[in-house]
Amino acid sequence: MSDSPKLIALRKSLAAAAPPEGLAPEEAKKLAHDAIRQILAAIESGVSPLGDWERRCLAAAITSLRGGKTNEARSRARQALWPDENRRNAAVSKFPPRPGMITIDELKREFAAALAMPGRGARAAAGGKVD
Repeated sequence: MSDSPKLIALRKSLAAAAPPEGLAPEEAKKLAHDAIRQILAAIESGVSPLGDWERRCLAAAITSLRGGKTNEARSRARQALWPDENRRNAAVSKFPPRPGMITIDELKREFAAALAMPGRGARAAAGGKVD
């Protein structure tokens, strides 16, 4: 099956939005949020399927976002759009889908919860552990 022009355009737009070296943390976070948001919208609108691969990538992206790893979150989210031939050897393929992050609604809910979490600096100031 060939990829739709909309899916190809989304892949290109997310690849073009690669963060330059030395990007401010808030800007890197915004890029990660935007990438996840765009991919969730693409799945919801039917541009991309929500298969096992996409679930794993988006769940990993949201989990990374919660851990304050915005560059990793953006990278994992973009992997959800990889063509089939690039998926075989990716590390994310070895992990089972996460419970509570199976449907598009669950993924959107978990993404919203991750966005609502205070930043790593705010957690440190409040006495939370930061690695």
